[in-house]
Amino acid sequence: MTPIVVPVPGVFPYEQLGFTNCVRHGDVLYLSGVASLDAQGQVIGDDIDAQTVQTYENIGRILAAGGSSLDRILQMTSFVVDLGRNGGGYVATRARILKQPTYTSAVIGVSALMMTGLLVEVQCCAAVSN
Repeated sequence: MTPIVVPVPGVFPYEQLGFTNCVRHGDVLYLSGVASLDAQGQVIGDDIDAQTVQTYENIGRILAAGGSSLDRILQMTSFVVDLGRNGGGYVATRARILKQPTYTSAVIGVSALMMTGLLVEVQCCAAVSN
């Protein structure tokens, strides 16, 4: 099988950075790290709760473009700036968004992310809906 790049309208295009937002291989979507960015690449929100909500809205858009949804996430790795300060807020907000714990997860504390002002980035894979 050949990986297929999934075009995603309304989300900051990563191609200008040398990679893509989403690739489909078989019945699985693989998402690059997704953050709280608008379609122009500007950070949305200045606290962990607002950024977590926007990040999962972006993930939802990407998954929908590939024929999936948030409830089809299989695995995720979350990178949180200043885990001691922001980790609890991230996990609590994520739990309000993803109500069923049907995915595997790792939350990793980092000192910074690629763009100034970002507090969280989430990389995940999801099953394509049938």
